[in-house]
Amino acid sequence: MVIEREEILEASGDELRALRLDCPVIEAGELLLRPPHIEDAADIAGLANNYEVARMLSSMPHPYFLADARDFIDMTRKSQFDECVYAITLAKTGEFIGVCGLHENAARFELPFIGYWVGEPYWGHGYATKAARAMTDLFFKVTDRDELMVSCRTDNHGSRAVIRKCGGVFWKFSQAYNKTLGETQSLENYRISRETWMERAAA
Repeated sequence: MVIEREEILEASGDELRALRLDCPVIEAGELLLRPPHIEDAADIAGLANNYEVARMLSSMPHPYFLADARDFIDMTRKSQFDECVYAITLAKTGEFIGVCGLHENAARFELPFIGYWVGEPYWGHGYATKAARAMTDLFFKVTDRDELMVSCRTDNHGSRAVIRKCGGVFWKFSQAYNKTLGETQSLENYRISRETWMERAAA
């Protein structure tokens, strides 16, 4: 699941406390995670303008236009909140395939959280798992926090599998309004603990 930047910015300045990370470039197997560039706009729009992607996310617009991608990149670059947002790319070719990030919104969520989405042509290759694991590793390596949250729609079986591979343990249900569907959707929220992360790293 990705929680879009526009949703995060709904909270006003003093109410929002984002993660303060340097957002280093990360190698994750065959993936390279790096800050989004304006040159990514056409690729972002091409993959995000997909109902099957948008319906699984709480705030991604649909249809998704080039202007939406440019606005997303612009907000990412200009943000005063220092969120850690990455373009997911294939290391060998530089091909853009999705977005992932770490966020914190204390006004709305009890824990910092991971967000991610991968374009439909790239489903089934384990890329979402690698990106989510990279975000989990980054979080626990560079912060002193003990828990991280990640969510998915109750019918998003692929994302649930990704979460469990990252060590997510079911926490609670919640609801969010889906702009694409125009309805409230049910979410499963999972917690990833530092202890679980360390056990997996040791294994």
